[in-house]
Amino acid sequence: MKVFAKIVSASALSLIAFGQFDVAAQSAETGLAPQDDGIILTPPMHYKNARVVEYPFLRESDLMWKTRHWERIDIREKLNHPLFYPIVSIPDRKPLFDVLIDAILLDGTITEVFDDDRFQFALSDDEIRTRISKIDTIFNPDDPTMIDLIDTLTIKAPNVVEYQIKSDWFFDKQRGELKNRIIGLSPVVRDAKNKSETYNLFWIWFPDARFTLATNIAYNEHNNMVRLSFDEIFHLRKFSSVIIKEDNVFDRAIKDYKRNNAMEQLLEAQRIKENLRNFEHDLWEF
Repeated sequence: MKVFAKIVSASALSLIAFGQFDVAAQSAETGLAPQDDGIILTPPMHYKNARVVEYPFLRESDLMWKTRHWERIDIREKLNHPLFYPIVSIPDRKPLFDVLIDAILLDGTITEVFDDDRFQFALSDDEIRTRISKIDTIFNPDDPTMIDLIDTLTIKAPNVVEYQIKSDWFFDKQRGELKNRIIGLSPVVRDAKNKSETYNLFWIWFPDARFTLATNIAYNEHNNMVRLSFDEIFHLRKFSSVIIKEDNVFDRAIKDYKRNNAMEQLLEAQRIKENLRNFEHDLWEF
């Protein structure tokens, strides 16, 4: 019996050693390393060299109809999470806010940054830094002339509550399709000092940001091997949004004439969306 137990133990040890040798040999054969962080070699980051897919050329005579919408993308909605997470940058992904800030202040690939959605008042890098980082001075409650603490409040990705986009819907009669093109993008952030206040940090002229968005990827919950760039997310409209304004003679947002009633504002946004869908449908005869 003791002899049998020794044989079994020796066999088990040999199998374990062979298994370890086999795994080690397989790793050496495939060239895997801890830095690959996966079961295959880390593929080259081809998206870093991605090119922006150009829009088809549009002639003025082919634009039969056009309207303009302003929309709100609430990052709390599940469909919009790829624009918000990860809160802290990781080696293969960054939140959209960090992508924009790094492109503006570090890489210099985004230069068209404005104070308003009409793109009339351009912002310099120093003005943008001032908006992102603010000095907070705390005075002594007993003696207001004495300063207890000087702190720097910095706007970061967790401070973002939504994104606003400005886009044009148009009907191209040459191709026979209703299409959308984004004109502007703005992060709406929560004030670092007063948490109850939110405001538009700045407006980016979207065509200038497309290269940056095309060379940074977001998480794809359906297939992690096929990730979408931020440019593809916006181009394919893979996000959930609510219309907050439609171009009109009074230049009013929905909240300006549907006041103090959030449900009425949502219903008005849905009405505008349905009108757009019905317009496209009524262009065709069956």
